[in-house]
Amino acid sequence: MTRSVAGPMGERRTAEQTGGKPTDKWAFLLPPGWARIATDAGAMYLPTEPMAGMTVPASITETELFGVVGRSPVEVATSILGDSDEENELVELDGRPGVRVSSTVQEPPAADGGPAVFAREVTYVVSRHEADGDWLVLSFRTTWNSPGTERLAEVLVTFFDAVLTTFRWTGHGARPVSLPEREVPGSA
Repeated sequence: MTRSVAGPMGERRTAEQTGGKPTDKWAFLLPPGWARIATDAGAMYLPTEPMAGMTVPASITETELFGVVGRSPVEVATSILGDSDEENELVELDGRPGVRVSSTVQEPPAADGGPAVFAREVTYVVSRHEADGDWLVLSFRTTWNSPGTERLAEVLVTFFDAVLTTFRWTGHGARPVSLPEREVPGSA
């Protein structure tokens, strides 16, 4: 199967035309009970089973950007997320430079007068290929509405950061090191 990716101005390129790069595919580990659902824009990872009897209030989205040349990870993140009070730090995902951006937002109040709902968002923006301007964006979101569920949200953010320590590039010529057998494929 030939993988086709969108280039600048909507042109289509195949992995054969670009020579296939190590960063064309990736994988990371998730615990049992999570599923990857492909979308037109990338993919979404959702918990499909309760954990300790509780529905996990979290999701991970995967998006690819193409043709964003000559920008730093922080500039790309700002162009995606907007310029706000988000915290950011430079990171590296399996040898590629990126940025981790986190923010907490309060959702609009529910019409039924329920408790305030807050969301914690953590986004990793990582450079896949400088010359082509290819980027990978992995975003995590969790919500809470009480002090008890806020502690759970903090643990889930730690969980997402831990998941990304297992991130490996698996495309043509990549040599993933120490990737356990159970993996969730990305960009397949």
